[in-house]
Amino acid sequence: MLEELPDGLTSLRNGARLAAEMPDALRAAMINDPLLGRSGEPLDPGVLLTPAPGRRARVSVISFVGLPAAAQRESFVNQLQMALFSWIKANPAGDRPLGGLFVMDEAQNFASSGAYTACTASTIALASQARKYGLGLIFATQAPKGLHNRVSGNAATQFYGFLNASAQIAAATELARAKGGRVDDISRLDAGQFYVASEGTGFQRIRVPQCLSHHPPSPPTEEEVVAKAARGLDM
Repeated sequence: MLEELPDGLTSLRNGARLAAEMPDALRAAMINDPLLGRSGEPLDPGVLLTPAPGRRARVSVISFVGLPAAAQRESFVNQLQMALFSWIKANPAGDRPLGGLFVMDEAQNFASSGAYTACTASTIALASQARKYGLGLIFATQAPKGLHNRVSGNAATQFYGFLNASAQIAAATELARAKGGRVDDISRLDAGQFYVASEGTGFQRIRVPQCLSHHPPSPPTEEEVVAKAARGLDM
């Protein structure tokens, strides 16, 4: 229809030419973005959070192996976060302390303090609203000053783990000082040791040996991820 736009349908001077170009642009976008225009049934976000029968919790890990470009990853995260936000609003935790926990690794790549990404707005919306519905959020980053201030500003609790790069140590020290605390030996922390600060408190050193899940010491390779995805197996 766009390639043969009827006369009088638009008041734009170049409307017919622009309409004829749109299908080609859409086809090119479908080739470049594996998430656009593909067949298949959309996944209910609740599947990612609902434990199997007899299990207390479910850990769902999403790999970006099939999304090599940053724009593709940002678009996917945006769609995921909007779907998750809609689901948690319709299924709040109620009398439970927590309905789910969303963990974003390398968060500065998706909600940067610099460039605005395709998922910045949805990340900010989650950071400011998710707690009302019982969705916990963890934004993990090795560049805390690279995270959007409306995301870090909504963080009720901050954890600092082992750092050994001078720039990272300087940034963590500056942020800790702003909260009235110190993280002097952050470069000498062992596994399970953190500095933590919550609302109204400065940073304190703690040891937390527990792990959220039981898993192999190293993640699967890209080839293993692709093979399991092709077989339709859970990671």
